[in-house]
Amino acid sequence: LALQAGLPGEATQILDKGFAAKVLGVGPDAPRHARLQALAAKEAAADKAALPQAEREAASAQGGTALVATGLDYVGYGETAKGIPLIEQGLHKGGLKHPDDARLRLGNAYLAAGDKSRATAAFRTVQGDDGSADLARLWLAVSAASP
Repeated sequence: LALQAGLPGEATQILDKGFAAKVLGVGPDAPRHARLQALAAKEAAADKAALPQAEREAASAQGGTALVATGLDYVGYGETAKGIPLIEQGLHKGGLKHPDDARLRLGNAYLAAGDKSRATAAFRTVQGDDGSADLARLWLAVSAASP
């Protein structure tokens, strides 16, 4: 699903965890899992190489959608220090079709960076009626329960 959403870095992280836990790469579907991992790695390499150009284009774009997407790409590669400011800039710039989704993703990025207090604050700003507020409440519960 992460690949379909255009987040090959996140897909690679998920697949790597699945292979490490022996949930993927075993059994009759092992060849399919391997092909998916190879596809994710190929797309991630191409995507990561294009990120600097995407960041430049996003900065000059009219709305903040491209900034949020580029920030999410960086977060997917574990580069939260680069990704979070871009997501924040995109939210500030506005013009987002789904701003609550962007705020939800910002909260997830803060969690990935280990900043639980900022994640909590971001999750509390999610007000959407499209399910995003429900997800934010769930993330608040998860982050409150984790050390």
